[in-house]
Amino acid sequence: MKTLYIDCSNGISGDMLLDALSDIVGEKLHIPQVHSGHSHEHHDHDHHGHEHAHHGRSYEDVKAVIHHMAEHGLTEGARDFALNIYAVIAKAEASVHGATLETVHFHEVGRDRAIQNAAGIGAALDKLGFSPEPGRSAGRILVSPIYDGTGFVDCAHGRIPVPVPAVKAMMDACAGSKGPGRGYDFRTAEDVDTEMVTPSGLAAIIGIGAEPADKGFAIMGSIVAETEAKGTRDTGRGGLRVYLIEEK
Repeated sequence: MKTLYIDCSNGISGDMLLDALSDIVGEKLHIPQVHSGHSHEHHDHDHHGHEHAHHGRSYEDVKAVIHHMAEHGLTEGARDFALNIYAVIAKAEASVHGATLETVHFHEVGRDRAIQNAAGIGAALDKLGFSPEPGRSAGRILVSPIYDGTGFVDCAHGRIPVPVPAVKAMMDACAGSKGPGRGYDFRTAEDVDTEMVTPSGLAAIIGIGAEPADKGFAIMGSIVAETEAKGTRDTGRGGLRVYLIEEK
């Protein structure tokens, strides 16, 4: 029985999780290029502001891109993990912008790089034997308490509070959820005056079906691989730590 333990004491982003999982896999992942036919060239907008709905990629566009990637070598498991991640993002963004799943548009999280991150996270998990289908996985994915910072972050439309709106929407959904994200332990790092949890990072944790580790969780068994991945934002802390454990 394998356990993947994701330690979010220092925050979480899509980039950090992909970097960490790629390192755990230990070999180059096959992540097809994003087909840019399903996009509008308005990628200078930040996803936290109040943009007009005709900019960026729609949720349907993103799903079409992921299916196109699956036609060019992305595995079925990786595709489904990526679709699950974007289902979480879509609900949060729709909530923030007063939109529906049919009308919501993505900006930062709709960029080519963000979609490739989600696909790459799925590809890494698939390679490690984890499945997006309950009961078919080679093990379980656990997550520590999830720490965000304080204060404000600057975006294209001014300063916004931390947690940023899409992250706050996901946290609220988890609090009332009977499904993915139920029981997550969200905490605040009072000494960090910036964002530590990004929408793509939290959506990935929820979308891959990570379960909250029990209080007082300690690693039991053999650590097969471990790594730490730092994000681009300087929080004054370490990075995301991920452990692959072979249970006793």
